[in-house]
Parts: sequence; C-alpha cells; structure tokens
Amino acid sequence: MIKPHLRSNVKQMLGEDFSELLQEISPFVEPRMDVYKLNQNFILSIELAGARKEDLSVKRMNRILTIEGNINKDYIDDDMKVISSERFYGFFRREITIPEECHLEQLQAIFDRGILLITIPFLKKEK
Repeated sequence: MIKPHLRSNVKQMLGEDFSELLQEISPFVEPRMDVYKLNQNFILSIELAGARKEDLSVKRMNRILTIEGNINKDYIDDDMKVISSERFYGFFRREITIPEECHLEQLQAIFDRGILLITIPFLKKEK
C-alpha cells in the first residue's frame, strides 16, 4: 500500500497533467478484491464503492467469473468544478479464475454497502 505522504510527493513531482492522464486511463483499472477461504467456502470480497446493484453483472463461463458494471457520478451538477478526484467512475470489468475444487453451481452473491461478496462452496471430498 502506498503511504499518503508518498502519494502526495509523487503527485507533486509528476504534476496535475499526470493526474489528469490517470483519470483518462482509469477505466482500465480493476476493482480491488480480497480472496478468502472460510470453512468450506471460497470467498471474494470486491470493493465497488458508488455502484448500484442494478448496474452490476456477474457472469460465469466455465471456471472464469466475470464481474462488470458501471459506476456513475450521480451527484455532479453542470456548474460544479472538480478540484480533486481520486475515486473511480465509469465502466469496470474483472475476471477471476475459480479453483477447480469449487462448486460453481452453488455460487451466491450479495451486494451491500459497496461490497460485492461472492461465496462459492468447495466440492465435498469423497472419503
């Protein structure tokens, strides 16, 4: 993780033009994600601050899970001038390869408070 003072120093060295360039390429940034194993479940916790449930899509093709959607700037007024913008807005897409030992047909997804939580049980091992 980049420390706040280092981020500020980098921004000062590279200037506002670089900051604007980052905003232009930001649609290529993937949402941040944590991956856990809890009991017999494979869990993905994906940060989607500002997204609405109706703007999200979770699709599965074989063992690839694709999460995509759009985060809009709903509160922007035509007269508003942005002084600084660090949050991500726009289209995003993230693909995750799910381990073979997961039971994809039992995938459950919950979206709450800007976090998409996907839980996939592991296949029961035969004894």
